[in-house]
Amino acid sequence: MALSEREQQVLRDLEKQLHADDPSLAGSMRPAGGERRPSPRHIGAGVALLLVGLSVVIGGVAVGHGIVSILVGLGGFALAVWGVSLMLTTVEDGAGGGAASGSGRGSSSWGRFMDRNAERWDRRRDTRD
Repeated sequence: MALSEREQQVLRDLEKQLHADDPSLAGSMRPAGGERRPSPRHIGAGVALLLVGLSVVIGGVAVGHGIVSILVGLGGFALAVWGVSLMLTTVEDGAGGGAASGSGRGSSSWGRFMDRNAERWDRRRDTRD
């Protein structure tokens, strides 16, 4: 069963509090793989760079034989390698505190609206039980 947004926020808050209170314990409890995950933006940009790099390599071969063709091919290869390395980079999950991690949600008017509705929903559900 998946956790609601409110429950996920409570868990994130508890984790931050644990990190503040006892950093050594929090560090020892980190999963073996860490909390790093591939970034969808990095994967998309990496695939784009890889495709552009391969296109440049093919274009360099099509230009002809000479120093220009070799330089264009090397440039395309460099773009392709950059794309692959960008695809393989990972980001901290929730460490940035930005909109991607969900912790900055309450600062916008939409976030406040959603928080108020979640609280109302919780109150209604509690009164019915």
